[in-house]
Amino acid sequence: AEAAAIDAVSSAASPHQNHRSLRLSHYFDPKSVVPRANNTITVYLALSQREIDQENRDRSMVNRFDILYGHSIFKTDILRRYGSGRVQFLIREHAQCLDCSDVLVGQTALQNRAPCLAVRGMDTLDCASMHMKCNYPQCITMTTNDEGCQKALSYDARLYFTSEARSKGYLPLGLRLDSWISLQKIQARPNFFIFPASKRKYGFNAIFSKVTNPAREQLVATIIEQQSDNNSSSRLPIFTKFAGEFNWNTNGENSDQLHTDQTMEVMLDSIFTLSPAGHNPETFRMNEAIEAGSIPVMVRNDLYINSKYQHKCLDALERWYDAPILVLDSWKDLYPTVERLMEDPAALDEMQVTVRMWYDNYMRKAVTDFEDFMIKSSSLEVAGSLEYYQ
Repeated sequence: AEAAAIDAVSSAASPHQNHRSLRLSHYFDPKSVVPRANNTITVYLALSQREIDQENRDRSMVNRFDILYGHSIFKTDILRRYGSGRVQFLIREHAQCLDCSDVLVGQTALQNRAPCLAVRGMDTLDCASMHMKCNYPQCITMTTNDEGCQKALSYDARLYFTSEARSKGYLPLGLRLDSWISLQKIQARPNFFIFPASKRKYGFNAIFSKVTNPAREQLVATIIEQQSDNNSSSRLPIFTKFAGEFNWNTNGENSDQLHTDQTMEVMLDSIFTLSPAGHNPETFRMNEAIEAGSIPVMVRNDLYINSKYQHKCLDALERWYDAPILVLDSWKDLYPTVERLMEDPAALDEMQVTVRMWYDNYMRKAVTDFEDFMIKSSSLEVAGSLEYYQ
């Protein structure tokens, strides 16, 4: 039974091994009408000239905007691994975002009739949504770092879901680029193996910056209090690293945060991973944990955002409502709940597999839905442009 559980977890944790055999027929409803389109979607990761100059002057900043601006989903293997196989995403880095007065009217309007996506991390004075639309008039525009949903309706697509922009295209965060690189290095080891939950060292890990959400400070206090409680029947084996400040360059010399190599090692050896809300309830950590075979833990107030008093992104985790992760009423329930679950190793292993299976289905649907959105929207854009210029 134990061998069967291990095999199941190993298979669930490596979807790309089986995913290569999947075809469009697995996702395509023959009764629906999806416009025929070029099988390549060009993705322009736009930077202002100022930002490009910054990277050219300081090579240590090469990945700064990929991480800071949420470009990770386009730089990892998520789109390929979970895509339907209908399209290929062609990534164009350092795409220019010029002032609209410097863009000749119509100069790019008919150059490319294939679907294209113009991506901007966050609006700045020299590159905002209006600049994106005049620089890439035939492309779908996307914002990737609008954690506060301030630009919910300014772009055609987005990371960070909100029910106020339900008709917009949406992609989940996936793994952050630096964490994905670390995980790839670990997975490349000859004896790499995804261990079942019951064979892992830590009951849970808590690795996060304290400053991105006031509730995280309270969580830290709760963990310290409960871990040092001498009345506890047994001290849980846990791993904690609480950074005093957030640094986009997690692995840099001046960072107080845990290096992503170690973070992924710890997640691979943790039954549960605490995923408290940061600037947004959706975090990279949720995806990174599941990819490492660890089960995310959240509190109900972070999962269900139904008022702007809680967060500006209404229903931010609506697509996670049915996720079989561990959801607590309060962080004070953390220790007794985890201790109780650890009393049943077989149930833990089953929960781990169930979470991974849910995640794979969720990601496949999210990426496939986004492909549909791009194909349909781009076809309408092209038709409109042709009619206008005729």
